[in-house]
Amino acid sequence: GVAAVKPLPQPHPDPPLLSAPYNVPSTTMANCLAAQPISGFTGVPSIQPDAGVATVTLALGDGTRMAINFIIRRTGSGMSLVEWRRHLTVGGWEPIDSDAHTRADTCGGVS
Repeated sequence: GVAAVKPLPQPHPDPPLLSAPYNVPSTTMANCLAAQPISGFTGVPSIQPDAGVATVTLALGDGTRMAINFIIRRTGSGMSLVEWRRHLTVGGWEPIDSDAHTRADTCGGVS
């Protein structure tokens, strides 16, 4: 018989605008990213320690959540990988992306 060929898993439809490793635990990173507003948005953290993943979703002042997220993955002891995703991206890099990068570097102790 011929072995069935499994289709390759499809990559995420849109790659993150930013993906960077930091020597900071994922929970600490998520709380730091959520603590300070970015471009007028507030951060709403959702931390799943068992899964080693945290998400910080940006929201408007009235609490409406946007399709803009930091995704923080635990990659090792005291280390994390931060992804920045905007699902409503039209065009390329925008000022909010620079703000997000600066915030991640600040929280990661890089700046």
